[in-house]
Amino acid sequence: MTTSTHNFKLNKLMSYLILGGAFSSAIAYAAPQQETNSDDQLEVIEVKGYRGSINAALMSKREAVGTRETIIAEDIGKFPDLNVADSLARVPGISIEEDAGEGRQITVRGLGARYVKTTINGMESASAGAATDGAGGSNTSRAFDYNVFASELFTQIDINKTAAAELEDGGIAGNVNLQTARPFQYDGFKGAYSVNGRYNEISEDLAPRASFMVSQNWDNTFGALFSVAYSGGTVQSEGPTTVRWTVNNPKYSADGLPVNQPGGTNYLTASPKTILMENGNYTDDNLDGLYLPRIPRYSVFSKDQKRLGATAAFQYAPTDNLSFNLDVLHADLDTTMEEYQYSVLLRDQKNIVPENIYTDENNTIVAGSFSNAVIRSEAREDKSESQFDQITLTGDWFINDELTLTFLAGKGKSTLDIPYTRTFALDSEGSTVAYSYDANIDPLSLINNTGGVAIGNGSITSNMPSFAFAAGQSPGGTYSKEQIQQQMMDANNYSMGLTRNRAQTIDSENSSFKVDLAYQFSSEMTLKFGVGKRSFITEQHDFRNAWKTLDKETNKTSGKSAETQVVDLDPALTNGSLFATDLDQLGVAFGNNVDVPGSSTLGTNTWLTPDYNAAMSAFGNASFFEAKEEYKRAYYIKEEVTSAYLQLDFINEIFARELRGNIGVRYIDNKNTSKIVNLDHIYKDGYTAGFGDGANYDNGYGWRTTVSKGDDFLPSLNLAYDLTEDLIARFSYSHAITRPKLSDLSSAISVNVPDAEDPSAEIKMGAGPTLEPYKSKQYDVGLEWYFDEESLLGASFFFKDISGLTKESSDQVLTQAQLDELGIDIGEQDPSTITWQVTQLTNTPPENMWGAEFIYQQPFSFLPEPFDNLGLQANYTYIDYTRDIEDPFYGTQLNLVEEETSKNTYNLTLYYEVDKWSARFSYNCRGEYNKQYLSEYADESTFIRGYDAKAKLNFSSRYNISENLSINFEAVNLTDASQDQWNDIYTKRPYENLSTGRQFIFGLRGSF
Repeated sequence: MTTSTHNFKLNKLMSYLILGGAFSSAIAYAAPQQETNSDDQLEVIEVKGYRGSINAALMSKREAVGTRETIIAEDIGKFPDLNVADSLARVPGISIEEDAGEGRQITVRGLGARYVKTTINGMESASAGAATDGAGGSNTSRAFDYNVFASELFTQIDINKTAAAELEDGGIAGNVNLQTARPFQYDGFKGAYSVNGRYNEISEDLAPRASFMVSQNWDNTFGALFSVAYSGGTVQSEGPTTVRWTVNNPKYSADGLPVNQPGGTNYLTASPKTILMENGNYTDDNLDGLYLPRIPRYSVFSKDQKRLGATAAFQYAPTDNLSFNLDVLHADLDTTMEEYQYSVLLRDQKNIVPENIYTDENNTIVAGSFSNAVIRSEAREDKSESQFDQITLTGDWFINDELTLTFLAGKGKSTLDIPYTRTFALDSEGSTVAYSYDANIDPLSLINNTGGVAIGNGSITSNMPSFAFAAGQSPGGTYSKEQIQQQMMDANNYSMGLTRNRAQTIDSENSSFKVDLAYQFSSEMTLKFGVGKRSFITEQHDFRNAWKTLDKETNKTSGKSAETQVVDLDPALTNGSLFATDLDQLGVAFGNNVDVPGSSTLGTNTWLTPDYNAAMSAFGNASFFEAKEEYKRAYYIKEEVTSAYLQLDFINEIFARELRGNIGVRYIDNKNTSKIVNLDHIYKDGYTAGFGDGANYDNGYGWRTTVSKGDDFLPSLNLAYDLTEDLIARFSYSHAITRPKLSDLSSAISVNVPDAEDPSAEIKMGAGPTLEPYKSKQYDVGLEWYFDEESLLGASFFFKDISGLTKESSDQVLTQAQLDELGIDIGEQDPSTITWQVTQLTNTPPENMWGAEFIYQQPFSFLPEPFDNLGLQANYTYIDYTRDIEDPFYGTQLNLVEEETSKNTYNLTLYYEVDKWSARFSYNCRGEYNKQYLSEYADESTFIRGYDAKAKLNFSSRYNISENLSINFEAVNLTDASQDQWNDIYTKRPYENLSTGRQFIFGLRGSF
């Protein structure tokens, strides 16, 4: 294959790496017929070493018509990447979402993970995993969980940031294709291996990481390739969390106005669950409007992961113009996570007494002591398994010199099985507790000095609070630090207060079939046409022991939720002495990587925690521990998409310079089917099937089905013009769509039934399949200057006009018949006396966003030795994407940065490479961003949570012992950057501040 315009020639390996996908093998046979230029006019580029790989990617970018980035095998395999998401983090305009110190999902050009379309070997794919609650929990969106896959499984990743008619629809942000290895990429027999150890400094765990690949190519007629990658180990995250902040609003009035209006008293839009009691100097007047953390605590997350990936590829070319590719991919991610939390439950309490509190200028209780509080120590274990399987068959047929046919047929399956999420909690009620985010205030002094008056005089000086917990003690005592710690460690001050058991399954299947034809009218013009059919099915079931005791005769419930029924047992059976241990005895350390304040009474040696095994032995078989399916959370969604496209590729000379481009249109016909459980078949507890007509069904229930249909035309235009031999201008225009996340397409509902403890009446209704997709009109303009060999200075500007989704709420009084249809049990209450706040998603008009990318890449060959072996890659992306959002508490309009959008991101890689060894530093920075507009916490005044900016520095080095053997050392997160979340757009209070520490990888790489 030649690219004479730019005086480059690609060898056969490069042709495969750059073109990948369905055309890769066919080009190998077409290439010899096209090579008409003499070799002395061309430069041969070999993919060897890191510098070779980034140069190959640069050439791919240069030859592309639209805006595209490419990562090639050397770039993936030789960087300190824990998974594919980490590899993508260095690409201009891409940022990642992290969980447990490694990438999970990606954003492209400021648009969240749900806007990114991911394909594997050219086929639409879905991948779902689990995460900590703070990191989003189980994936029920369209976002692709890249952490399921080891980076060693892939030889090339292409990121198309602009749309073309021939590309799969569904990605407003862009399309990412992951390409696994194929045997025709190598001559004859080829083997490669990598054996490493990975060390995490917090968990102090040394774990294996290995990969192996073997390939045989029989004269480009038949080939087989097999690869496998495995990694294991434990990553520990630790730090403080608050689980949001809530406002104290004793002056709330059901008919009141917001406090920003004359005479207004309400900080909330629903009756508060949390109210501090008046006490001496503390009255409703000076307590009203103060913010306190819901559950201030220290947290430890110990995540043990085993990641296994395997690929098999077969290629067969019976003739020079016909070839077939069979690709098989398996990935498995098994996770066991142990969590430990030691906290005070300030949330949902109305009898907690403030004893001594300090506030700052933002009405935040930055330090305080409280009596009649509940101390809770939790031990939790989560088990999850994510499994992904995909098989694709592709073919390339050069029918004649003008006509080419390609096809793809494939099937994939992704499952997330969470067999259990079990939590046991020891509670110490009637306790006196204190916390302090102000380093100048000792929490113990707050306990020892009740009746305080210092409403002000405090400030948040650290995200790491200090604690003092007088377990089971009334206020008024005076304690030393040692006495407090003795009370914390006295198991008789605790009793079992929570036995929670949950489980979840998400099963997804997808299939694709497509045929593409390309007719070459001339060397300057090719017409492409394709049709395709794909389907995607996902089904979720959720199991919990949150049910209440049911009387089937009356169809009424009574008593406590099952997960708290343990408190009704004989106290002799729930005494903390039967179940207590501590972190030190369990071999779990806290404070390996976070600085626990010296004033804090809580640390590894004073952290009493439930013994998980003892609690399981005692309550694992109890009736109240049974996790039953909560039927209102179940859903089944099927999407069927038929597509066709027409695209004209052309090359013309204008003013003696080459203009390359494509213009086309893609048509998609979409049918969505949503099913939810028919709640008429479910008893009022929500967990028992077989009511009424439900008894006639095998599972005790039937489904309610909603179907919608729609179609779209998506035009696109991409142009690349050589202003000079080294200066390229690009322009793109297209229409694109992204379908709503899966849980939004469900017609399922979430209900809060009012009772004495919580009088709020809320119904959150799933939008169902009639919800329209996000739609975008988008423009892209770029200028790239290839000013020297292997060098680039580029800039691109992009604009998108995107329609969105929003929640609309209304107040409604529902009849008993309507409540029955929705499966809502209100007990003996009169339905006419309840006004429900009903919330449902709706589509919104388009809003504008724009951004700019800047790229610089150059080897410093012009420097004197030895500095001439240095090189630099740098990129910076700026995003301006805001939306008008109404504050649900005050009714004011705010112009806020869109969810998951960082205004600023940049990457720097400095590398040094010679024949024997190489080393590089990679610095990645993502600016702060709003993670989620949290408007559903009507009784907390919690609006928006987000992340602080985070920068990571990674290091990678390699020394070549011989041509086929090298040793490597890599370090991840050298700067020990933590993952810091905040809460409240007006005053960014600490939400979750977790450190995962540094990780070190060392080992051998070889080939044969």
